[in-house]
Amino acid sequence: MTSLAAPLTADQASELRSILSLASHGDVHGARDRAERLYRAAGAPAVVAGLLGALCCQLGDLQAGIEFLRIAHRDAPADVGVAVNLLRALADAGAFDEAQALADGLDAQADRSGRLWRVRGYLAQRREDYAEAETCFQAVVAAIPDDAESWNNLGNARADRGDAAGAVQALTRAAELSPAAPIRLNLAAALAQADRAEDAITLLSRCADDFPHDAKPWAELAALFKQQGRAADAINALEQAVRREPANLEYKLALASERFNQWDADGAEAAIAGILRLHPDHAEALIMQGLLLEHRNREAELPALLDAARAAGSGPAAEAFLEALLCRREKRFAEGLEALSRVPPTVEPVRSAQLAGQFHEGVGAFDDAFASFRRMNDLLAADPSNPLLRAATTRAALAADDALLTPSWVDSWAPLRRPETRRVAFLLGFPRSGTTLLDTMLMGHPDVQVLEEQPPLRLVEEAAGGLAGLATLTDEEADRLRNRYYAEVDRLATHREGALLVDKSPLHLLRLPLIRRLFPEAPVILALRHPCDVVLSCFITNFNLNNAMANFLTLETAAEFYSRAFGYWSKAASLLAGPVHPIVYEAMVDAPEATLRPLFQSLGLPWDDSVLAHRDTARKRGVISTASYAQVTESLYRRAVGRWERYRQHLAPVLPTLQPWVERFGYAGD
Repeated sequence: MTSLAAPLTADQASELRSILSLASHGDVHGARDRAERLYRAAGAPAVVAGLLGALCCQLGDLQAGIEFLRIAHRDAPADVGVAVNLLRALADAGAFDEAQALADGLDAQADRSGRLWRVRGYLAQRREDYAEAETCFQAVVAAIPDDAESWNNLGNARADRGDAAGAVQALTRAAELSPAAPIRLNLAAALAQADRAEDAITLLSRCADDFPHDAKPWAELAALFKQQGRAADAINALEQAVRREPANLEYKLALASERFNQWDADGAEAAIAGILRLHPDHAEALIMQGLLLEHRNREAELPALLDAARAAGSGPAAEAFLEALLCRREKRFAEGLEALSRVPPTVEPVRSAQLAGQFHEGVGAFDDAFASFRRMNDLLAADPSNPLLRAATTRAALAADDALLTPSWVDSWAPLRRPETRRVAFLLGFPRSGTTLLDTMLMGHPDVQVLEEQPPLRLVEEAAGGLAGLATLTDEEADRLRNRYYAEVDRLATHREGALLVDKSPLHLLRLPLIRRLFPEAPVILALRHPCDVVLSCFITNFNLNNAMANFLTLETAAEFYSRAFGYWSKAASLLAGPVHPIVYEAMVDAPEATLRPLFQSLGLPWDDSVLAHRDTARKRGVISTASYAQVTESLYRRAVGRWERYRQHLAPVLPTLQPWVERFGYAGD
């Protein structure tokens, strides 16, 4: 600005220098006031107009700043500094047409400082013209090769264009020139975009060490871990981010959400309570608290939470969403739809879509219900972790295991001695087949201890080397794996002396070879339900999207996964003998005692009427870490039996895939 030729007196020039000094020391308001007085006293010279415009923009008063900068540019059109400031201000104000017209009239190549190329690139980025932005920043770095900021901007432009490799190249150069954290964060994002996630993690970890007071590297690590499905690492990273920036509500909410998603309800609720103590009107925290109350079967507290939200002035979005939750619990479906109509589309869009589907179904509008459930899945499918690709990988891995599992291969397995083991049984079945209701009934028995969807068997499977590793197991290796399993179980829960451990996880369905190899005498409880009801229920349920559950985002992949899973189970069950006890969901709902008595007899357990008090058992167990958290606290009902018939036309494309299993499991006459 001071390069302008300005007809200032010596005193006015001295005042101008004082204003610049004042602004450089942080008193921008005081500098603006004095600049306005000088502007009027000196007869509006361009040099003061340019300075005053820049100060106004710095304070966020873009309109005033633009007017002063227009005056300065009019009176001193050759001053690059004024032109650059005016272009930035116009871009920030959204006046892109005027900014572009001004930029087109300036000769960027004649400006050796590179400032005009930089601001043209900035303008192009604001217009989302990333190809033009790349051209501009390439011009800068060609002329000024050690300009770290322009290398950074060039990398960002390339990343926005989808050129991940080019972005990494430019940002690597920027990071070599400057160790600034923002540049390294951008480089990490480009590395992740280029499918170099481990390099990105390494870079972010170093950045977190190098900038011990900066929370952003940990927040970026959390996002990357979440994208990779590494939930525990994501939670740890968010805890570090919150520790470094405890006032950041975004980080606190993200931490609460991740804890909630991993069924750490106590940790999630503690985090939410901390936010609401300081900000009782915080809409997102109130909504999450409502969801937590539902999952913890404390729905009786929802009205009080809604009253608190209204009293705190949380706003219509939170109040409407909490009203919708309350309507779902009270089965006021039409009122629920009205409440949802007041929830903005940006608020809990996935859960709102699921709620809408449930409410439409409740009023008998099944086509609308299906459309809402499909919208829920479309939103989930758009997750950056690419769940549809992960689902396809899961199905491919299952197909490979199925091809490996042949009679001749199983006959080649090295024989193992019969082990002495604890009393353990495995409850499995395809998701949404009634496993949660069944495990709730089982845990009502005083001599049963249920381990619900925990990782011990999966960890042992990984340690064994998967299915392929079972063939060559020695007795010593099998003992080591069994000991690992029991150690993992003991780490999760204290074993009750004499109790039967029931390890429940639906997709243990795909681990029958491992179960039979390590626990050959262990009872296996197979939960069965009409295949069409199962696949429909999987499609309309909002699961946490691990690689297996991602198969349920379309009916086609859900049906294919079902068929592949039971094809594999059937082959394994035919090749590997052992006790299997089917429990049919529809029979259990119709006649629970008659269905369950033979099961307990086969398990060597006396009958106990507390098994039938499943609602009391469900309430005592606290948070339920499955999608059935709401249903198991209700009385047994038949409304889910034959539910698929209401959606028959929507299920038509997958019925040929499911029909063989409908017939095999005895549902063909239903």
